Amino acid sequence: MISQISLLIFLLMMSALFSSTETAFTSLSLFQIHEIEKTKGKRGRRVTKLTKKPNVLLTTLLIGNNLANIGATALATSLTISIFGSQFIGFMTGILTLFVLIFGEVTPKQIALAKNESICLRMARPVHILSFIFRPVIWAISGISSLITRLFAGQVKKSFTLDNLLQMVSLGENMGIVESYEKQMVKNVFRINDTPVKGITTYRTEVFCLDKESAIEDILDELLEKDFSRVPVYNDNPEHIVGIVWIKDILKALAAGEKGLRLKDNMHEPFYIPETKMVHDLFHQFKEEKINLAVVLDEYGGLTGIVTMEDVIEEIFGELYDENEETETDKILTGDNNEWIIQGDTSFYDLYDHLGLDLEHDIKTLTISGYLTEKLGVIPIEGTEAVLPEGRYTVSKVTNNKIEEIRFKKSGKS
Repeated sequence: MISQISLLIFLLMMSALFSSTETAFTSLSLFQIHEIEKTKGKRGRRVTKLTKKPNVLLTTLLIGNNLANIGATALATSLTISIFGSQFIGFMTGILTLFVLIFGEVTPKQIALAKNESICLRMARPVHILSFIFRPVIWAISGISSLITRLFAGQVKKSFTLDNLLQMVSLGENMGIVESYEKQMVKNVFRINDTPVKGITTYRTEVFCLDKESAIEDILDELLEKDFSRVPVYNDNPEHIVGIVWIKDILKALAAGEKGLRLKDNMHEPFYIPETKMVHDLFHQFKEEKINLAVVLDEYGGLTGIVTMEDVIEEIFGELYDENEETETDKILTGDNNEWIIQGDTSFYDLYDHLGLDLEHDIKTLTISGYLTEKLGVIPIEGTEAVLPEGRYTVSKVTNNKIEEIRFKKSGKS
């Protein structure tokens, strides 16, 4: 009698052990697995090896758990009949189920979630031995299970993706571990991999540049007023940039008492890049070649604009301002009547982050103004409305055929 009771307790303990081990292994994150493999020696490598074969791991643990539960049920039934008679079997089944649920499932799994690494390290060797003992059964069960899985779910191989990483960062924000601005910076770091330089370029119509033949004395006040450290210079046509002047070089020349100098006497060779170059590639090139300004050209060699190291950094950290620089308004503001006021140069990333809009667009279109022009097929004027599946757009401000401001109201479906 005592031996049977002892065996029953042992089987319940084995059920709890298998349940906790299953939860411990399945709750390990990729980062935990990598850290265990790197720091825990042979035991850590054994844990990693088991996690790389999840079918074998889970089947082994489930076989062990079911054997323990079946054995405990059979033994408890036998004890009940011998002590109380068969009329108490139903009562015993209820009591045993409650015990298994509390002490064999819920409690062990909760402990495993809190101590998953230590449990995995202790149980890796026993599980490995059991997987060898149960190998024929595991092969049979895994084969049948895989066949059924392929029939209903297809051949799906899960992998860790960029979306998974961003979801983890968002989860960290919700838990208070990551600040909202830190989450945004992480997103921006990965987004510059897919952002062409054209998307952050100061367009040619907004570029401040000077004629290379200009005398320094004549344009000195203008240079100081603009407060730029580098200025593009052109030959005859503002769209024909032929050099870059550094303000510090001009100041040094003036301090040395040089007279009659022209901009062309102090200009440096410009650094040309295509507008299709990706921002992250430009960042590395800026660093390696110690350059802070590049002239952006289109596919025909025409001027698109200029881009600076500051523009690249702002793609990650947000807008940066000098002491005397005027602060820009936010790209997206809340208007009246559930409307949103959107600046024309707002990127699709900003639209998604602020409004949840995931707009389908041509790969060459980078802003909301370009999207509207693409959908309308014409250059819109002030007051033009466009009703699209995501909502109603109203062009509220246009300057020199450029959409400056849009009012947007979401549709009920978006």
